[in-house]
Amino acid sequence: MAKSSHYFAILLVFVLIAIPEMMTTTVEAANICEKASQTWSGNCGNTGHCDKQCKDWEHASHGACHKRDNHWKCFCYFECKKQENHDQKNQSLIVS
Repeated sequence: MAKSSHYFAILLVFVLIAIPEMMTTTVEAANICEKASQTWSGNCGNTGHCDKQCKDWEHASHGACHKRDNHWKCFCYFECKKQENHDQKNQSLIVS
């Protein structure tokens, strides 16, 4: 009986650690931006090739073929960069 409560406690600790980690991953996934490949030419028929080219040539997280405007194109996915708050930047220049 003591062993089962010990296993339950370990499982509970694992769940309490894993759930916030999964939520963080979900939020980070929302910060991915799509951009048409700058190095791909022609129709995109193989997502694996598109993925490799986006990673190797454009330093993207990944790539995939998608149909847009009736053409298959290679799209690369990058981590979105945070935009600077221009008001704070301008305000610091005025004060200086």
